[in-house]
Amino acid sequence: MPKTRALYGGSFDPPHFGHQMAIFYVLEGGYADEVRIIPCFEHPFGKRLSSFSDRVRYCEALIKPFGGRAVVDLIESDLAAPSFSYQTAEALAERFPKDQLRWIIGSDAAHELNRWKEIHRLEAAAPFLILGRQGAASVSDQTPLSLPEVASRDLRNRLADGENLQGWIPESVLALLKT
Repeated sequence: MPKTRALYGGSFDPPHFGHQMAIFYVLEGGYADEVRIIPCFEHPFGKRLSSFSDRVRYCEALIKPFGGRAVVDLIESDLAAPSFSYQTAEALAERFPKDQLRWIIGSDAAHELNRWKEIHRLEAAAPFLILGRQGAASVSDQTPLSLPEVASRDLRNRLADGENLQGWIPESVLALLKT
């Protein structure tokens, strides 16, 4: 039976409650049967990241509450680096030819699509599922609820400063960050 698979790409360095809430919202809101978390292997804009294997472990911890309805997909480690979102979506469309794919983005990212490479190819392979995000202007096709405004880059800085991130990052991920 064909599925709707939501593709959730990102750095996930570290993943936080905003990511977890997005997964929950997409699944329980009836927008998808499955969410595929896709940590980027090499960031297309050259952003310095934690190791891919660490970020995969963080993502695996993040999705534990979803009991198989969310999976970590390592596809970007098999694609030429850097992999752009359209390449990832096209590769997954080949892998799941009978399924409907949707690409999850926040309303904040929807305002920056002019920076994305081959955006028309991405939309053709996996039309956008735009999640509202507090602090970002809304767009016409976004979902009705807005997710909290939280960014991994801010949490990385706070972590580097020794701040307690309880309440921002799930305990399962925090435990891995402390190792």
